[in-house]
Amino acid sequence: MSKNQTLISYPSFKRQLLSIFMLLVICMTIITSALTAWQSSKTLSEATIENGLQVTLNFAEQSVLALLTGSVENGQEAINRVLGFKSVDAVAVYRDNGEVLVISDGMSLNKLADNLPELTATHELLFENDKFWIFTARVSYSDDLLESDLTDPEEIQPENLHIGHVFVQYNKRALHQIQHSIFLNNILTGTIIAIILALIMHLIINHMVKPLQALSQTMDTARDTGKYPRAEITGAREIRQIAQAYNQMMAILEHQNDALAKSHDTLESEVEIRTQELIVARDGALTASRHKSEFLATMSHELRTPLQAIIGYTDLVREDLELECMDEQVEDLNKSIRSANNLLALINNILDLAKIEAGRMDLHLKPVNINNLVNETLDTIRPMAQANGNELTVNFGQLSPTLNVDRQKLMQIFLNLLSNACKFTKNGTISFDISNDQSFLYFCVSDTGVGIPEAKLNYIFEQFTQVDASQTRQFEGTGLGMAITQNFCQLMGGKLSVKSELNQGSSFSVKLPFKENS
Repeated sequence: MSKNQTLISYPSFKRQLLSIFMLLVICMTIITSALTAWQSSKTLSEATIENGLQVTLNFAEQSVLALLTGSVENGQEAINRVLGFKSVDAVAVYRDNGEVLVISDGMSLNKLADNLPELTATHELLFENDKFWIFTARVSYSDDLLESDLTDPEEIQPENLHIGHVFVQYNKRALHQIQHSIFLNNILTGTIIAIILALIMHLIINHMVKPLQALSQTMDTARDTGKYPRAEITGAREIRQIAQAYNQMMAILEHQNDALAKSHDTLESEVEIRTQELIVARDGALTASRHKSEFLATMSHELRTPLQAIIGYTDLVREDLELECMDEQVEDLNKSIRSANNLLALINNILDLAKIEAGRMDLHLKPVNINNLVNETLDTIRPMAQANGNELTVNFGQLSPTLNVDRQKLMQIFLNLLSNACKFTKNGTISFDISNDQSFLYFCVSDTGVGIPEAKLNYIFEQFTQVDASQTRQFEGTGLGMAITQNFCQLMGGKLSVKSELNQGSSFSVKLPFKENS
């Protein structure tokens, strides 16, 4: 995904402002509507309760005659008048002793009227749930309430002023409808106000972000054209500050670009001069390296020829002295021969290295008996292993009798790996494992010697480099063996890998391709 596509996926500043504003207006509308509805409901509820109490008091006054006379017909007439109110669902009239005089259908008193003596208030709200209230009022006798021609004075018992109770079940349907209407009206009003405010806010935000959009377009033009256009300084103070900072940045970039353009031509000419100098220096270095390699090859050859003659004549003299039983002189000559052989090996390594660097090292592939080659190598290595008290073991896997390889280089790899293992191992074990499949020859030399620190594994294949390069190092050598071994493996198309742990030993593995002899 490109950078522009990533930026487009984010909402614009204007949309974010409008979204936040609309969210706040909606939340405020809902909260205001809820609070208004609650306050209105509370006020309406109080007014409705007052109205219900007043209806109950009126019903109590109209029930005096029925309770005084004990007439159900008079009580039913009062009930019919009260039930004429839409909000009154049911009523009941009780004598003072708790007996029911008359009760309408649907009255939900249950056992609320069982404890009439506990009702001491003139009128009160007795019970309430989500659907209705139940009001009660005491019915009291008073001479002013009755006309003398309506009752027989003998039927009236004035000694009991409180003659009963009335109950009115007052529903909340009207209250709920008003509450619902108030809430819907508030929501509708809030929504209309929110839409109007959103339109006003949209116009205001458009006016506010217009300078930002112009600045963004100017920046896009600078990016696409590579030029340095200036932004118009307009809008709010913060936007003006951004535009001024942008214009200053464009001025600096333009000045720097001019300076870079001026220095570019100078730099190109200097680079061309330096390139010519580097070419001359490179050619000189290559020539010097070639001369060095030729010199080493020539000197190594010139040194090796007389040295081999010295070794040969010294060996003849040693044989004559052995016949004459001059053991001390024989031992001295043996030391000379060993030193000469070491020097010859060093010269051979330098010669091989010079040929590798000069690109004159060639492969000479021919059928080779691998078993014989391994045995010759072991015959050469065993004295070195025995000198340090090491045990040398050989493990032959599936091995073809004859393979097409470069015999001299393969034997040199064997000798270098095994001699290193013998040199860096004392009183330990050295294992030589060898096998092959249809395409590759595999062999591995493992030892239980001093090992190599992990940080120095990459240095063992460098020329003239040893793990311990100090003047007090314990093991001698030129540091050419592993470098030549790796170059031989690469020349033969193979791979050399090493695993080692300090004070635990090392393992060198080689994988060489070959063409099996048919």
